[in-house]
Amino acid sequence: MSAVSWLLPLVVLLKVNKTFRNKFFSVVLMDFLTPLERRVEPFRKRAFEVLQEHLSNRKRSTPLEILEIGIGGGANLEYYPENSNLTALDKNETFSQYFEDNKKKFSHITYKKMVSSMAENMEGIEDSSMDVVVDTYVLCSVQDVKAVIKEVKRVLKPEGKFLFLEHVAFPDSHLGAKVQSFAAPLWKLFFDGCILNRKIAEEIRKDGFPNVECETKYPSDLWMFFRPQVIGIGTK
Repeated sequence: MSAVSWLLPLVVLLKVNKTFRNKFFSVVLMDFLTPLERRVEPFRKRAFEVLQEHLSNRKRSTPLEILEIGIGGGANLEYYPENSNLTALDKNETFSQYFEDNKKKFSHITYKKMVSSMAENMEGIEDSSMDVVVDTYVLCSVQDVKAVIKEVKRVLKPEGKFLFLEHVAFPDSHLGAKVQSFAAPLWKLFFDGCILNRKIAEEIRKDGFPNVECETKYPSDLWMFFRPQVIGIGTK
């Protein structure tokens, strides 16, 4: 009974108050989900190894212009290539202090600006201005994946790279797909709109990056509804 007495008001607040929802999500993600973050760290590292492989011919003396969408607290910063110029974008301003504290640790990155915006409409970013766009665990939460992909293509230079790491849907025939469908409504509420069972790689291919290279992994130490992980890179 005591659990209901605090859970119900929390659910109501999350549904009706966007400011509270944003703050709740940033605090939970940054302060309470450290064990989950440790488990996905190898996938972050691998994603940036894939990026380095695709940038093997890059002149290291030339700064690499990178836009990271949904940067949150900056969990990817330690993996950035040397001589990177970073433009950060996030719609949730409650992450800003976490990001400001974290970025001081990584002197190999030049920080250009922070843009407070949805990824579906990045009007603060110029056309054909980025060498790389980075997305980790963001497309699961956006309102319109197709609009985001259109914006990513707009801001990338010709031959620019779109690097993504996402949790995705199990194949339809797998038991995990039913688990994801069952958990999806509450997960979406508590994790700021995150949708568990999007087929993100397929959407990226369909909406503008037909030649995407992907690695899909099913780590047994992750919760089943969060287990399928896809690492991919597309070229404009």
